[in-house]
Amino acid sequence: MLVDTSAEANYSATLGSFVGGPLIRQLGGKNASSDAANVSETTFAQAHGFLLPLMYNVCSRSDYGAWWSEFDSMWQNDTLSALIHPEATLYANQASQMACMADAAAVNVGWPLDAMPWCVGSGGSAYPMTGHVDNDNIVQANSTAAARLIYKLNRIGMICDATPLCGCMWTPVWIKSHYKLNAARPGIRGVYPIGKAAKFYDSGLNPPYMGSLGSNDEFLWVVYRLQECCSCCE
Repeated sequence: MLVDTSAEANYSATLGSFVGGPLIRQLGGKNASSDAANVSETTFAQAHGFLLPLMYNVCSRSDYGAWWSEFDSMWQNDTLSALIHPEATLYANQASQMACMADAAAVNVGWPLDAMPWCVGSGGSAYPMTGHVDNDNIVQANSTAAARLIYKLNRIGMICDATPLCGCMWTPVWIKSHYKLNAARPGIRGVYPIGKAAKFYDSGLNPPYMGSLGSNDEFLWVVYRLQECCSCCE
């Protein structure tokens, strides 16, 4: 799977170009809310997902396709997004958010805690499943936006999980330890679990100019997913 997160509406780092005319680009971007005049959110990013059949006919899967956040009103609006994650109200308290420190500590020395699906490690909260991320570190915020899209696609049944063996099980509550992210644009970095602190890989990743792999604030993430499979899946 490829996920790109963009400060500019309808720009895809995967494709390396804009899609659509100039009017459609006014849907919002970095440091802006696309659904209201309120711009208190630290960072806003559109996100696009491309589920590619790299193991087609090797494993029995059905989760292929693409997702474009500009056409998803729930990605633009925190209130609307609650329609698919009403449980977020259970975690909208200081105790639950402070508990995410344990998830952050765990992922930065190893793997995230699947028992805390509302947390994205050092990225903060997995809720709301929108492009609004309360983090002024652009790399960390975009990594969190990418993680939220992964969670959202799990929630709506577009992604299925690796278990049982060679199967495709719907996981509306994601198993985040099954995923890793690899920054591929605007620079290339290593592969890290969901929620890893950006300080481990963000040095020079987002320079304030057009680099050889694309412009700043436009990120491409290669998603690695645990696959329990064998050559005799079919």
